[in-house]
Amino acid sequence: MNDDSLLVTNSNPFHAKNYDLFVLLGAPDLLPWQWQIWVEIEPLLAPFVCSDRGKSIVRSSQASGLGKEYRSIAFGKMGWDLKSHLRWTHGSPSNALDSNPRRFLGMEAWGPSWTVCEKEHEAPDFYLHLLSAPNARQGGIPRFGSMLVVALTASASGERRRELRAAMIAVAALLKSPLAVCKRRAWGIASGAAGGFRDAVQDLGVGRGLFREEDPHAQPVSLETFSEAWSPLRA
Repeated sequence: MNDDSLLVTNSNPFHAKNYDLFVLLGAPDLLPWQWQIWVEIEPLLAPFVCSDRGKSIVRSSQASGLGKEYRSIAFGKMGWDLKSHLRWTHGSPSNALDSNPRRFLGMEAWGPSWTVCEKEHEAPDFYLHLLSAPNARQGGIPRFGSMLVVALTASASGERRRELRAAMIAVAALLKSPLAVCKRRAWGIASGAAGGFRDAVQDLGVGRGLFREEDPHAQPVSLETFSEAWSPLRA
């Protein structure tokens, strides 16, 4: 990301806000956007989504249909609530009988919403990005099936940050994660003289993003899989 539209209006640039950041790779056969899996994960993360700055918002990129019928799915306005989770997850009681195949691309949760963050020129207090893994190339075997990026502002209390760490360890266990990592990181890296930035947290799972190589499935996953330095997430 190189966003010069988020201009610095105070002494705290948008990109400089620091976070406790976690990345979990999920096992190939465990897809957390499936309803039966998400309902186990959601209660672990729900306590951290809220923000004193405003309501949290969820958005999801998905498509349905095949060939000429392939189209993006419009979910409308969603929040972190049961009604919304029923809409974007696959195989939920709300869409289990849907005959059109759905392709999951990603889901984001912002606390507060991205519109509030832009208006206030301040990055979110909580951010979550769930994505499907990039495809293994040349008939390779997938090493993981999903990516979960979670960030909580470093200004949160020590107790709250410790509780999130414990929650992420529990989520990693649910996902049978082949690799779970963490670090302290700013929202983005300064770029240019106009207050822009690149490599934002929200872009870590997009394209090559997190990974050192174009095909992260080519070798067994390890800390060397990532383009940045990370620490293993351990209990």
